[in-house]
This record gives sequence, structure tokens and C-alpha cells, in this order.
Amino acid sequence: MCGIAALFSMQDIERCNINKMTDVIVHRGPDASGHEYFANDKWQLGHRRLSILDVSQAGKQPMSYLNGRYWITYNGEIYNYIELRKELEGVSYVFRTNTDTEVIMAAYDYWGKDCLSHFNGMWAIHQMEY
Repeated sequence: MCGIAALFSMQDIERCNINKMTDVIVHRGPDASGHEYFANDKWQLGHRRLSILDVSQAGKQPMSYLNGRYWITYNGEIYNYIELRKELEGVSYVFRTNTDTEVIMAAYDYWGKDCLSHFNGMWAIHQMEY
């Protein structure tokens, strides 16, 4: 299973802190790591990847969608993501990866919070907007 980390603060956070957090959980995702920094470093996302569905670099997280409109760091699995992907492609969504992660973001863009009722699997998602 992948490992995820996040830091949120009203004050600037040193970037090394999220790096340290993901270093501690390297065993959760030995295949890759990624970090993103937002709002002048007040929000930070980290990810340790265990590559299963799309082992290419295209599946790297944290992942953005729609030119940075949405960001996700995710652990879990959407079992019916192939069917959801086909449904979303039918309404003009285009995908660049073969991951369930990208399907989650497209589904959120299309259905909003109701996307959760379309997912069959195991996951935890927390929405943040700024």
C-alpha cells in the first residue's frame, strides 16, 4: 500500500519536514516518491508509491488534474475504475494515465462529491479547497 503525508499550517513550513515524513514511510511505497508545495509552503503533500495499476512515471503522485485545478495524494483502490473511466470518456473526459487516481479526479470534476457513491473499492479521501 502507498504511503501518504500532508502538512497544513497558517505559517510557512520548511520543505524538509514533508520529505522527512515520507522518508519514514519508504517501506509503504518503495517505487517512487513525490512532494508538492502550495500556498507559499503552508500546505504540503507527500507520497510514497507502490506501483500496481500503472507502473509508469505517469502515475506519479501527488497528481494534478485539469492543469493543477485538482491535486490528490491517494492510497486505496477503486475496483470499478475501468468502468467509470469508460463512462467518463463517453462524456469527453481524456485520460493520460491508466490509474484509478486520475479517474477519481475526473469523477470529482464531473459528479462533485456525489462521485463517492459511484466508487466501489477501499479508499479515504479528504477534500480541501483554498
